[in-house]
Amino acid sequence: MTQLFDAVAQGGVTSRQAILARMAEAGIGPDDHRIAGTCRKLDALGDAAIDRAGFAELIGDELLTVSRIFRRQLIIPDWQDFCHAIRGIYDEVAPDRSGANADYIPILRDADPEKWGVSICSIDGQRFSCGDVDIYHSIQSVSKPLTYSFALLREGEEFTSRFVGTEPSGRPFNALDLLPDMRPFNPCVNAGAIMTAGIVASGSPEKSAREVTYDIMAMWSGLSGGIAEVRFSEETMLSERSTAHNNYAISYLLQGRKGLPRDVDLHKMLEVYLSCCSIEMTCEMLSVAAATLANGGVCPLTGEQVLPTELVKKTLAVMQFAGMYDNAGVFTLQVGLPAKSGVAGAILVVVPNLMGFATFSPRLDSYGNSVRGVAFCRKLVERFTFHVYDSLSGGRTGCKLDPRESQHNRKQRDLSDLKWALAHGDRSARKVHDLLLETMIDICIADGDVEDDELDIIANTLDTIIGSRIAPAQLRVLSEARLAQGSAPFDGLLALLGRECPTLDDNVRGLLLEAAFRVSCADGEIEPEEYARLAGIAGALGVHKGILDIQVDRFRRGATL
Repeated sequence: MTQLFDAVAQGGVTSRQAILARMAEAGIGPDDHRIAGTCRKLDALGDAAIDRAGFAELIGDELLTVSRIFRRQLIIPDWQDFCHAIRGIYDEVAPDRSGANADYIPILRDADPEKWGVSICSIDGQRFSCGDVDIYHSIQSVSKPLTYSFALLREGEEFTSRFVGTEPSGRPFNALDLLPDMRPFNPCVNAGAIMTAGIVASGSPEKSAREVTYDIMAMWSGLSGGIAEVRFSEETMLSERSTAHNNYAISYLLQGRKGLPRDVDLHKMLEVYLSCCSIEMTCEMLSVAAATLANGGVCPLTGEQVLPTELVKKTLAVMQFAGMYDNAGVFTLQVGLPAKSGVAGAILVVVPNLMGFATFSPRLDSYGNSVRGVAFCRKLVERFTFHVYDSLSGGRTGCKLDPRESQHNRKQRDLSDLKWALAHGDRSARKVHDLLLETMIDICIADGDVEDDELDIIANTLDTIIGSRIAPAQLRVLSEARLAQGSAPFDGLLALLGRECPTLDDNVRGLLLEAAFRVSCADGEIEPEEYARLAGIAGALGVHKGILDIQVDRFRRGATL
């Protein structure tokens, strides 16, 4: 309790503002259900000073949760660093103005194409947003996998699977193709989504199509933690209905080939389908819904089990193989995450057991997916171990970061192991030592000479990283010997690192890049030439440029490397 108090206290007292600021640093807002009692007490205290005893009484009922927040023990411990990385990717993607708005209904055609937002929510309720995340837009096809969830929940898997398949189609989302048994391929193509709407509508014969839609909207509200109102757009609905010729054709095809569930009225079925597309939400709301799916159906903000975990698993599987229209295979190959896009410009993405996020940008590619949203997803998995198969890398992801673990704690553990092995003469540790030394020397002599202050930097860096002490005079001898070889030292370094790369795991690659970084930027600046050299080293080591950019961002913010 004393340590928790000291983390927010100054002069023996703390305040409501200081406590909420500490929570915000961890990504937790005052609406988190786990600290509801603490926040109510804080509101009652107002601006009054809080002493040690008052602090203990304040958080006592929710001590474990507050402790996890204050001690940075949530699912993403380095939350601020993670948010800076997200902001960097957001800014990197923002200039992309390729693609075009969907134009088949006016409200989509006339949407501001410049809108661009990203919102993230972890399974611990940590939240962060960039840009236009509070703009209401129709969710369109983002609705499809969750309407399927609703059907599974209400009507069961056995009945639902009689009418909707679970196979990737490889065809455009609005194609009239069916499986050999005349079922739609999956719930994410129009035929499957329309049939799913028929399953739901047939289960509530006493309700109108709009009332059934309100039930589905209530589920969406639970998924998004009730952070804002789930809306319905009459304008979108009218436009959807007036341009639904192909969807009517699909509906009649389903009726004629497979037959409709419980002989539900075709017009009611289609009305439910179009209504689900006309539900309006924001990017921020969709990110919480995605986090609920990532959390096995339990909303991180409310603690409510909105959907059963077994049902969520089936929903995510469908999203994985069919969520990104007929580009789902490429998306799975490159991104490796379950996702669902909509032609209004939203993409909902799930990182199982970690977080959900959503992007919003109306310009679409030829498949109907948001250009910026897809680009953001690709860049995200280039930097973080989010791809479903990153765990197969054997420690060679190219130094991708795992936000589940404190990078500082991980590095300290790795360095401790390396120092111990080097002290006992381990051959692999000696190899790391030699590569670190050669990397730093070659960077310094790339300009043609090595200054005394540079030798001191090399010595101090080597001592800091792996505890190996070497005299500057000895470094002078080594550097002069390298200069005497007559070849371009930096080109030789890149060739060496390229040869050794297949034998180096992420830990060693990260140390080599860090050593190069410390030497290159010892003057406190990152000049274009220095950045180019670091990028060359990262490339030789198989480290994605985005990882280097994260390190550059940390350096510029004054964070400890």
